[in-house]
Amino acid sequence: MTDAPENIARIAVFSGGELLGDGLFKLPFLRSLRATFPDAEIVWVAARKTAYAGVLKDLAAPYLSRVIEETEIGSSVGELAVPRRIGTGAIDIAIDTQTVAWRSFAVKRALKPKLFIASAADYLFSGVKPERIDATWTRKKPAHFVDGLLRLVELASGGHAIRDPAAIVVPEAYVALAATLLPEGARYAGFAPGSGDPTKRWPLDRFIALARQASAKGLRPVFFVGPSERFMLDDIRQGVPDALFPEDEAPEGAPKGPLLVAALGRRLDVAVANDSGLGHMLAISEVPLILLYGRHSPAKYAPRTPHLTTFWAQDFGGPEHDRIPLDRVARALDEVLGQSRPGLLAPRESSC
Repeated sequence: MTDAPENIARIAVFSGGELLGDGLFKLPFLRSLRATFPDAEIVWVAARKTAYAGVLKDLAAPYLSRVIEETEIGSSVGELAVPRRIGTGAIDIAIDTQTVAWRSFAVKRALKPKLFIASAADYLFSGVKPERIDATWTRKKPAHFVDGLLRLVELASGGHAIRDPAAIVVPEAYVALAATLLPEGARYAGFAPGSGDPTKRWPLDRFIALARQASAKGLRPVFFVGPSERFMLDDIRQGVPDALFPEDEAPEGAPKGPLLVAALGRRLDVAVANDSGLGHMLAISEVPLILLYGRHSPAKYAPRTPHLTTFWAQDFGGPEHDRIPLDRVARALDEVLGQSRPGLLAPRESSC
């Protein structure tokens, strides 16, 4: 059993590394860990590069004390005999977020914690296992990826994990900039038609059709276009002449990135996005959000946000995004708007 949270001085969390979307997706885990162990030093240890040391550094700062990246822990089976050494200092608890058995053993040998928590190989290397915390738990991993991570916090805390219920704090500089880019006096609908993976993009003409529908109902369309989707701009501007691109309109030198998208999201009435980094950025804002999934199941990978509607291409016959029908998403958009702004639209009967 673990010590009381207030007696834990240092926690190390190991991961393979995080791209932007991964880092945003794991935020509920970071927040729960910090809420549960408010006085501990929390060190994020990544085998490769992590967004928590880069683009998400400011967002992760309230939850992580240090980030150590590119440690290459778990990159070679030779580490089972000769473990790597990482300058974390003495570790009370180490939590391994990855699930490959031999790598988990390498992590345990490298970090040398007093208590090791890991779900790999049915919790084989873990100092605490689910049934020791709560007899009603099974070792079957939760369906949602984040729930699996949150279970590790439960194990580390002896069943006393705390979920952070508050909205993520967005620094005032971003909030103020968002207010100038999307000022009061209008209602806004957001659209993020891109994805770093082209196979995860719903057809652009359907995003344009949704934006035109929102415009006809009195909302100003707002587009979020990532660096790999700039080729879409001409088609969007031609199809939606009143579209706004607030990130492009920010002054030179103004703060940008995920926190600006989150701040802008809080100015919206609704947003529609692919399963993408931008979709996860908008989820931080807690805006009513419609997300479109292809290969990956939303039951496992949807962000933890309170006002979420999802569509999964597999429910329409296959993994391709274009299987998701425009009329179903348009109906959901109407319903979300009708619920969030009574009187704006008459709610329709849902078949989603």
